[in-house]
Amino acid sequence: MLVEGLKGNHCRDRVEHVLSHLVGVRQVSVDLRHSRVAVDYDPSAVSEADIKETLTSLGYALRRQNS
Repeated sequence: MLVEGLKGNHCRDRVEHVLSHLVGVRQVSVDLRHSRVAVDYDPSAVSEADIKETLTSLGYALRRQNS
């Protein structure tokens, strides 16, 4: 997903740390250059909406990806 507001290593570390502690999240990868966050998760334990809500609660804005 595209995430606005990712400024540097601190943001990357914060997002990876917080999301990785959600039950059902297996792996988090943040690409600062392209403002992308990739999350590998178990949808029976956590929803995409939960992940997005967590990101917005941290102060980041989500952008729609062009298809």
